[in-house]
Amino acid sequence: MTALTHLQIEPTTRCNFTCSFCCGRYMEQSDLEFAQFEQILAAAPELQHLELQGEGESLMHPRFFDMVAAARARGVRVSLISNGSYLTRAAIAQILELGIEKISVSLESADPVTFRHIRGGKLEKVVRGIEELMAARRERGLHKPVVAFSITVLKDTQDHLGGILALYRQLGLDGGITLQPLQSMPGYVQNYPAALSQQLLSDGEVNDLWIQFYAHRDIKKIQREKKATGVRGFFDELMAGFRPGSRRCPWLESGLYVNNKGVATGCCMIKDTGKFALGRFGVDSPAQLLARREELRQELLGGTIPAACTGCELARFAVMTRMELVLFALRGLWRRWSPRARWQRRLQASRQRPRVSLPLSQ
Repeated sequence: MTALTHLQIEPTTRCNFTCSFCCGRYMEQSDLEFAQFEQILAAAPELQHLELQGEGESLMHPRFFDMVAAARARGVRVSLISNGSYLTRAAIAQILELGIEKISVSLESADPVTFRHIRGGKLEKVVRGIEELMAARRERGLHKPVVAFSITVLKDTQDHLGGILALYRQLGLDGGITLQPLQSMPGYVQNYPAALSQQLLSDGEVNDLWIQFYAHRDIKKIQREKKATGVRGFFDELMAGFRPGSRRCPWLESGLYVNNKGVATGCCMIKDTGKFALGRFGVDSPAQLLARREELRQELLGGTIPAACTGCELARFAVMTRMELVLFALRGLWRRWSPRARWQRRLQASRQRPRVSLPLSQ
């Protein structure tokens, strides 16, 4: 049985934004009890890195910084994902004092109107908070937290990447870029309104997204610069050993996700706890939780994607054969560099950037 070195905990499902694709808006709005957080932390003696993130905005938890302090007192590294709207001066001061490793700010577009329609908040406020964080970090002569963008790609925002990369440079960020398609796992899709379901990428578009991510010149430069900082966030560490075709998932090798009720699942993308929960801290022992995770791990090692992982991109790549990976790469290169693809890119560049089909919440 593998160890538990990376743990992601959801502090809250409350959020001040109303993102159409967030499962949190369909959940009971509540916080993880601090006593239960301490219990979870105590149950992971080998823990190296903690990510505080879930369906809500982590910084809204009334004892968020107590959680960070408790983990840091044990020498555990801490990262978080945020919508960026709670980067107040008081919060920034504590972030810097506690030595948080990385903050990933989630967004889909650098266009203020599109951002507001998708997330229900103001991009201007997010940008202002990031600017103040980066300025305060420079004033103190600190090199962390590094700050990243975590981008969810919708069908109508596939061409917004350039604007996001420009904003990344404008703000002087150094934590890198992550891309993911709008989540297609059943636990997410069942909550999508009809208009949002139309924003799911096709299989070909998803494949193009990964080819673009690994081939994009600016992204590759950003990722090299991120590596040069020497600071690694939760997912940087967790994903470092992932190899397509290996039949191994980083989550099932060393990670665990715990929601705001203390219920554990194999990873942060498994939302159907009624079917796929591994157990609950305080009810099930850590050994029982890890034994159930090991069952999923062994199933994947056998070449079968576990039912809990249906629709997961990591699982899809994990079980690809060498020939399938070669064909995937060749098809991706053809889709990107064929005469037809280049003509379509030139045509698209000559047109006004389309707005996202709105509203997404109906």
